[in-house]
Amino acid sequence: MNQINHIIPQDISPARLQELRGLYGLPIDFDLYDPCNLAPICIPCNGLESKGNATYEAPIVLTRLKAAHKRRPGVIAHVRKFGQSGKVAEHLLQAATADLSDPGIRKEFLEHAPAVVQILAMTDQGLEAYRSFRLVEVAVRAELGDYQRVDVALDNRARTAVALLEEVCESSLNDVLNEPVVQLVEEVCDRVTAAFEALESQDPIAAGEPTGGFVTISVDSFDFRRFADAIEFTFGGAFEASLSASLVCSRPDGDGTDELQGDAVVSRTFSTVAVWDLAADPAGVTAGDCIIGAWIQDLRTAR
Repeated sequence: MNQINHIIPQDISPARLQELRGLYGLPIDFDLYDPCNLAPICIPCNGLESKGNATYEAPIVLTRLKAAHKRRPGVIAHVRKFGQSGKVAEHLLQAATADLSDPGIRKEFLEHAPAVVQILAMTDQGLEAYRSFRLVEVAVRAELGDYQRVDVALDNRARTAVALLEEVCESSLNDVLNEPVVQLVEEVCDRVTAAFEALESQDPIAAGEPTGGFVTISVDSFDFRRFADAIEFTFGGAFEASLSASLVCSRPDGDGTDELQGDAVVSRTFSTVAVWDLAADPAGVTAGDCIIGAWIQDLRTAR
């Protein structure tokens, strides 16, 4: 085992230290306790009787100082990382020994513990069964590099459904959700366009294709059931979108047109079904239409 040794002894006199600064070309703020002046040494050599505190003119000390300076960033990073890992261990120990009979502590535990489990599951394939969600990316318009993220919540039932879909049906969440998600995004854009054009106005409004903003989609329920020679997978979730569109309408005096910007925030639930039909040739998973629930929207226009 090794210990930490000071290359220039820590008990050196201020006068000798000042002399060595000039001799070795050290900075004026050189610190005896900085990693630049530290190096590993074996325990026997670091004993009081076997270790000398002599300082040499050159080049041994300079060589050691240069080596220590080169390793300085790594030493600092390692020490900081060690401190962080210690804090993590301390917090995990507190969580493991927490009094869950206390309602407040139990509430905090239930709120934050799933995130810890999720992080562990994402770093170790052996803990895949503990993942609480699966991220799916669907190519809405692949030629434009437009991909839509979908968060799929995974409870025990959903994890079983994923295993059935992937291992038995030899399909994937990406494959099954691709068409319904593309359909959902297109339907949202079409409805936003129609909503702008239906706004009360003296003259008709023409709306361009909604762009920008964001669309978030999450699948909150994923289940399956068997009937006859088929297995039906059901998905239920919610979406929220913030989109903008260019609007054009005729001026009240009939002299030209006005250009407006329309901003829309819409949200609601959706559902879709996919069927694995063993009687089909070839057997495969077929996705159904995406059904949108009651529509909630907030439309605003500005010149």
